[in-house]
Amino acid sequence: MNDASEKPVRHWLPIAVGILLAALLALGWAVWKTEYAWRDAYGDGDMSELRAADPRALTAGDMTTFHKGFKPFGQSAENLPWQYEKLFDDGDGLFERPFQPAITKIRYNTRDGLGPLYNANACGACHFRDGSVEEPYTSGQIMNGIFLRMSVADGNGGWAPPAGYHSQLRDKAVAGVPPEGFGVIDWQEMPDRFPDGEAYSLRKPSFRVHNPGYGQLPAGVIVEARSAPRLPGMGLLEALDEDTLLAIAKSQENHPDGVSGRPNWLTDPETGKRVIGKFSLKANAPHLRAQAAGAAFNDMGLTSPLHPRELCLAGQTACAEAPAGGTAAAPDLSEEQLQALTIYLQLLAVPARRQLDDTDVGLGGRLFAEVGCGVCHLDTLRTGNSHPIKRLRGQTIHPYSDLLLHDMGPDLAGRPDGEASAQEWRTPPLWGIGLTRKSNHHTVFLHDQRARSLQEAILWHGGEASAAKARFMALNKASRAALIKFLESI
Repeated sequence: MNDASEKPVRHWLPIAVGILLAALLALGWAVWKTEYAWRDAYGDGDMSELRAADPRALTAGDMTTFHKGFKPFGQSAENLPWQYEKLFDDGDGLFERPFQPAITKIRYNTRDGLGPLYNANACGACHFRDGSVEEPYTSGQIMNGIFLRMSVADGNGGWAPPAGYHSQLRDKAVAGVPPEGFGVIDWQEMPDRFPDGEAYSLRKPSFRVHNPGYGQLPAGVIVEARSAPRLPGMGLLEALDEDTLLAIAKSQENHPDGVSGRPNWLTDPETGKRVIGKFSLKANAPHLRAQAAGAAFNDMGLTSPLHPRELCLAGQTACAEAPAGGTAAAPDLSEEQLQALTIYLQLLAVPARRQLDDTDVGLGGRLFAEVGCGVCHLDTLRTGNSHPIKRLRGQTIHPYSDLLLHDMGPDLAGRPDGEASAQEWRTPPLWGIGLTRKSNHHTVFLHDQRARSLQEAILWHGGEASAAKARFMALNKASRAALIKFLESI
């Protein structure tokens, strides 16, 4: 009787164990897929276009976009998992939509907290379509996407803001609060000729503050302008490791042209560690989280976990008394919002290169290298293997930058910033630069919009770039045009 009853049990037991194991494997797969696999930032979609593309077009590895519309700088990387797509879309929404001034001490929504002093009410108000400004500054207009920075010597070889003011002139304010003043840029034309006789003209800016709101500015104040740059590919730049940048700096030692790039070492605001700055015009931001939080605070007056207190100074009474949208414990920009904004910036794709087989573009690329532009504007780098988003690791990229500081001569001098001297600037990445007109409807370049074309931008180079500029100027007109056409293809 017992033997007979045990036979069915023994018969079905392996099947039951198999079903249980299959269920556990399926459950494990589902957990891995939903909780861990997506963090690689690869979805289940088709990437055949990237795999079939001409390798020369892949500016940013599989972070390249072939988008042909009017927003080439605002595309996400292809084939993101839905979790990253959601974070990207959340960050995009924060980036594009305007914040509102707080109207009460109690927060009614997640979009109040603007100001009380500010320059713009949205990230997208400065970075139009994730590129540079929508409309370049013209004398007499309100500044949008560009602001003035003011500094005075601190007596110790550094700088300090003028008494009663921030270093960044905030030209807008909420109702009842005086703005700090209004920036004005005046232009002086400087005509000249190339060695072959072709005429050109550069425009030199001078800066002044109209109607300063918090007392007279001191004599000798240094005033300079900062204009919004393009944003694609920033996550890949963040993924470059320090050893790569240090090796580049080492390779430039004793260069015959006098090129000698160096990193801007600074302190990470959250960890306190000494790190290399990679972002901002003088490489004074260590990573995109700090860059995003700093821009939100300085440009829009939004507090965040990195900047928990309002920016009002002593003497700015109306600013201090204005309603605040958040508190130190619950800032205007929450931790979740800051994370979404950071991931949005990290996953912006880079436009593919164009005109790959154009004869003039090919000639221009060779001339770019021959005249020496590529010493600082390095064409090829490889990202490291430690970035939190695995997709950004081990990518071969072509940013045309070394992310190092270089002395660009007295004509472009401003103020010191961290370890960067007044004349030193981070080499700006050139990828996507040829699509500026398509995206932003203009061809204005450099940190203060002084260059009205790529050629003018080259002609403003000095200091370590003087020899390369001289060789560019010595080219004939057709060769100069070919080099510019190459830049427009990047």
